[in-house]
Amino acid sequence: MNLNELLSRMALELHEADTPEATGDAISQYARVAVNADQAGIMIVRGKGDVDTPAGTAQIVDDAHQLQAALDEGPCLDTVRGGESTHLVNDTASDPRWPKWGPRAAEMGFLSTIGAAMETQARTVGALNVYARRKDAFTERDVEIVKWLASHASVALAAANEKAGLRIALTSRTLIGQAEGILMHALAIDENQAFAYMQRLSQDTNEKLVHIAKRIVEGRDRVRDGGPAEL
Repeated sequence: MNLNELLSRMALELHEADTPEATGDAISQYARVAVNADQAGIMIVRGKGDVDTPAGTAQIVDDAHQLQAALDEGPCLDTVRGGESTHLVNDTASDPRWPKWGPRAAEMGFLSTIGAAMETQARTVGALNVYARRKDAFTERDVEIVKWLASHASVALAAANEKAGLRIALTSRTLIGQAEGILMHALAIDENQAFAYMQRLSQDTNEKLVHIAKRIVEGRDRVRDGGPAEL
């Protein structure tokens, strides 16, 4: 399979992915194959410097990312923090840019890596990283390929996150509607009164409204028989 065919197949798979996790996993797998790497994954830096690997081809990818966080240096970490948009390392053990991380990465078996920024118009949201167990594994063309994949990963993950958010919102709205119907029937009140009642419960218990609704739906028989005192 040539690169164009690979990327076309990736585009179709990303379009069909249902979750951000599935999207990230697909991107990682295609990046690994596209540049003949051994492993690949996505790095996200959360608040207070915590590093997350939401998608990767193996656990060792997260290990390499966590090592960068622990040592506070590394090519992928620099990429996420807004340095150069790409980093190419063809001999981790001797690269002077990351004197602590490089030798440790080599001990893990990663001798070459590429990190490419995943960016939106506003900020850098993460990095797509590929790793190889051999020196001089990657070329400048490979860097361009990973950079291109990273830009598409940003768009695909943003779309997947939006889709997941809409799905959660729809589920929440459905639960709230079901709970309103249960309260209206059991307590002989209208829709506005049912919603106001759930709001009061939410405030009194410091629970989210959707959690209150879920509890009401799951306790349908108690509502019907016991009225509001049992909720």
